[in-house]
Order: sequence, then structure tokens, then C-alpha cells
Amino acid sequence: MTNVYTNPDIAERFEELILEGERQRSEQEAHNWEVRNPVELTRWTTSCLNLLDKLSISTNRFVTEFELYGRVKNNNFNMGLALGVLKSAKEEYLLGLAVDYQLSVSASVFSSILDEAQYLLSKGYLRASAVLAGAALEEGLKSRARVVGLEITKRDTLDPVIDKLKQNDVGILSEFDAKRLKSITTIRNDAAHGGEFPYQKSQVQEMITDVEKTINRLLGYR
Repeated sequence: MTNVYTNPDIAERFEELILEGERQRSEQEAHNWEVRNPVELTRWTTSCLNLLDKLSISTNRFVTEFELYGRVKNNNFNMGLALGVLKSAKEEYLLGLAVDYQLSVSASVFSSILDEAQYLLSKGYLRASAVLAGAALEEGLKSRARVVGLEITKRDTLDPVIDKLKQNDVGILSEFDAKRLKSITTIRNDAAHGGEFPYQKSQVQEMITDVEKTINRLLGYR
């Protein structure tokens, strides 16, 4: 089965909110399901919606469902239904079936950069196209690294970031992935540093395609 990479902070927050919801549910059950502490309940529902908002770039079914059930009516609140939505969202996220908003935005931004690289290539600007594609890859990998808590400095270029992502305790990139991406680093560096650029249009096209696939895999649907 393919590894699923998730943000540990989001996973931990899910668990915290589920436990808090269960606690409040037990308290409500003991008082005939009446809301005894509206401030505490409001804080919980607001925190839940804030977390659920991070799982989608546009329409978020989890938010829609939570808002449907997460309302106080006649001083009663159906905590069970709201908790059901929260638990479902957690399960889908851990399975890689819910999208992390931060990564989705990054994927969208870098896709636009690659469109520009593709345009430059179509006009015969091979060097500029390769530099732009390499920059998209570098920033994309840095975004992925930051989400999983890796320390990335301004001095880290492509190769060091690739090495960090292939560490055994991280496992986002395989050894094969790392070698393939470092070949892209070579093309990018040759394009950026001047001198001879012994690459054909087809090779730069392959580079752009490879970068696009990598970004979509690591930052888009996982």
C-alpha cells in the first residue's frame, strides 16, 4: 500500500477535539442533553470548523455537514452527530482522502509556474524554461518538507531538500525518486549558471513533465 503523508499537527488536533467532544457529550447526557456551558461548546464548534476548513480548497462537505448538525436548538445540541462528522473527517484525512488546504494551494501555484515554463519552452527559451521548472520543484519540495515539520533554511537548495525528504524517518522520497529529481537539479543548475547547455527541447519537456507529476503527487491529491 502506498504511504500516506499527513500533517501530524492536524492529526493530533483531530484527536484533541474528538476527546473534548466526547467529554462534553458525556456531560450533556448527564443533564438530559441540555447545553450547560454555551461558551465551552462554542469554543469547541469554532475550533472544529477551523480545522475542517483546512481540509479543502473549495467546497468542503465536512464543513457543510458539521454546520448542519452543529447548531443549538431549544437549548439542545446533538453532539453525537457533530462528533460523527469530525471522526469521519479524521479517518478520511489519515487515509489520504481529504486534501490539506495548504498543500492544495501550493500545488495550484506551482502548476501556474509550470504553465509559464511550458510556454517559454514552446517559444524556444530552453534555459529559461528549465530554470523556472527547477524553481517550481525546489519550492514545491520545500513546502512538502515544512508541512511534515522538517527544518528548511534559506540556504537549503534542491539537493539538500531532496536528501532530507528521503531520510528513513521521513520517507517521502524513495532512493529512486531522489536520484531522478537530482538529475533535474543538474539540468536546472546548468541552465542557471551559464556556459554550455547541452540539452534538447525534448529533455526539457521531460523535465517539466516530471516536475509536474512530482508536485501533483506530493502537494495535490495524495
